Amino acid sequence: MAIAVVLGGGAIAEAKECGGDVACACGDSVRGAATLDVDLTGCTAGLRVKSGATLDCAGHALLAAPLDAAEGIVVEGTAATVRNCTVAGFKTGIRVRAGGGSTIEDNDVVDSGRYGIELASATTRNVLRRNLVTGSGDEGIHVGSGADDNLVADNEITRSKRENLYMLDVSGCRIEGNVLRGASAAAMYVKHSSNNVFVDNDVADRPIQLRGESNDNVFTGNELDGVGFVLQAYKDAKRGWKAPRGNQVHGGTVRGVPTCFRFDGASYNVADGVATSGCKAMTQKKSGGLSPVGNHVETIRVP
Repeated sequence: MAIAVVLGGGAIAEAKECGGDVACACGDSVRGAATLDVDLTGCTAGLRVKSGATLDCAGHALLAAPLDAAEGIVVEGTAATVRNCTVAGFKTGIRVRAGGGSTIEDNDVVDSGRYGIELASATTRNVLRRNLVTGSGDEGIHVGSGADDNLVADNEITRSKRENLYMLDVSGCRIEGNVLRGASAAAMYVKHSSNNVFVDNDVADRPIQLRGESNDNVFTGNELDGVGFVLQAYKDAKRGWKAPRGNQVHGGTVRGVPTCFRFDGASYNVADGVATSGCKAMTQKKSGGLSPVGNHVETIRVP
């Protein structure tokens, strides 16, 4: 059944299924394969990409109407692909909801009101690759509760008003080769998230922060410039006070920050082979009644 959608300039159009020979307009649902040949502007509703569908914007843009356009692209179901899109001005630029196995690649997500890209409703096994996410009003990439086993690789995430990358209660994710700059809070905020891997990321301006029950994560070869690692106890109503434990940092660099590693109530975390310049190896303090014990940091001092 077609649904009426208000387009930019007050025009009314019927939302439909698009793809193949049927061109897409604001509010449509993509089935099969769809390639845009024009920009979609003034959208109060974006596009919905169904299971198995491919949306290739071919460099064209989805541009939100000035007021309250919620989501630019919503991926629903499994094994969908979104590529080569510029998505600007929506509350959430690209939202992957439930299902899994989808690929979000080579997109520019600009000036989102809340999240640039969101993995929601326990979606799993997705690939976010080579996207530019910039100017988000809250978080650049949000990996929500239960969104396990996702790959976030080779993205550039910049100028988020809160965190560039936020991971909440997830496991099994691989965060690799990303560039993170200019967040107002943390570059990476890892909360109640365990058994994730972080490899060869380039981080500046704000720290990598682990909070609460974030255990057994592994960081390898990450380059931190002007920031360090902060591992902190955290209290919430469900878990009480919890602090990161058993995390490992191997290699990489930390430079230009007063303290390389801060352990606030966190215990049994290990760092080795980290090249450091201009920073004290670590500080420890009690937090939330939890004493930091068993932390071990070995650094290699470089000029």
